[in-house]
Amino acid sequence: MEEGDIVLCTVKEVSNTATTVKLETGEEGIIISSEIAPGRIKFMRQYVIPNKKVVCKVLGNSNGHLALSLRRVSSREKKEVMENFKQEQAMKMCFKQIFGEESDRVIQGILEDFKNIQGFISKAREEEDILKKYIPKDKLDAIKKILEKKKKSHELKYDLSLKCLEEDGLNRIKEVFKEKEPELTISYISAGKFKAKLVVEDFKEGKKKMSEILERIEKKAKENKCEFFASEEK
Repeated sequence: MEEGDIVLCTVKEVSNTATTVKLETGEEGIIISSEIAPGRIKFMRQYVIPNKKVVCKVLGNSNGHLALSLRRVSSREKKEVMENFKQEQAMKMCFKQIFGEESDRVIQGILEDFKNIQGFISKAREEEDILKKYIPKDKLDAIKKILEKKKKSHELKYDLSLKCLEEDGLNRIKEVFKEKEPELTISYISAGKFKAKLVVEDFKEGKKKMSEILERIEKKAKENKCEFFASEEK
């Protein structure tokens, strides 16, 4: 786990000072009371209830001790993680229908090498031959039908501010916004205001890619003596 990662957890124990949660990986984390919600909390169980699923942000990982936050997760991040969880559960149900009593064994074999079933399906879309390692021969056609279904995409949207006061400011702005990412679109909103949209399949990987793109844009902005600022659309 890295600082800033968004993770799905299950609440284990709740107290007035800290809440213990268990991640999908089996690791445990702690949410101190000040990271549950902003302001004074009158009733802790309004926010955290044992066995309830919650979406947290990793604040730090020291010697296997995870510090987490509930209040720093945006509604957009929470929605994306919960949607991915529901899709994963739906995929497991699909596997149970296809493999019957063999489903647990097949799923276990996949999860030994992949983080989740969706990751396995994404990889199989790129390299169909890997199916033979995990899927019984008589079930290959059924799984291939799943591969043919279009995976749901996510849109990452950011508000951008770019101001260039030089005489050739317009040309400098065009240079700053030169990006080769085919899934990225940058639209003009008003004077100095723009909107960036990146379409991705994997939310977490998409966030990393967008961060790299914004770093490149910021670097080019400085080189062109422009003022640049970016914030994620809520």
